Amino acid sequence: MFLAFLVSPAAAQNPGAEEANGGRLWQLGGCFGCHGNLADGAGDGANTAGPSLRQSRLDREGLIETISCGRVGTLMPYNLAGAYTEVACHGLPLGEPPATVTRGGSFTEEQIGTLADFLVEHVVGQSRITRENCGAFFNGNADAPLCRQY
Repeated sequence: MFLAFLVSPAAAQNPGAEEANGGRLWQLGGCFGCHGNLADGAGDGANTAGPSLRQSRLDREGLIETISCGRVGTLMPYNLAGAYTEVACHGLPLGEPPATVTRGGSFTEEQIGTLADFLVEHVVGQSRITRENCGAFFNGNADAPLCRQY
């Protein structure tokens, strides 16, 4: 499975983003564009749909590696600031990223850990979306418009 994490320049440079919760990082990262608003694999239609992370078998460490380093040869970009150049990825020596992996965001290790924790707690292995589960994507607001259907 892979996790798309496309970040707008404004979001990637947001100094307050370090303190954002996992749901907010999901939004800032644009993960919903490929993985759907609630990580169920229903992309936004403008992007290639990524897999459902609710069916993922990745553990926290696997999520961190995938979000940080991307998936070479796929549409999953790398999102860790300094990936490949300052932080080794996929056992490769430090240097330029492979041509077959794109850059997404520019997040810190702490932010990526927060996002991975969020996914482990609210997404991975949870195929049934409840109103409360939906609300986790909206800062705990189970009354967010998208959540009203649950």
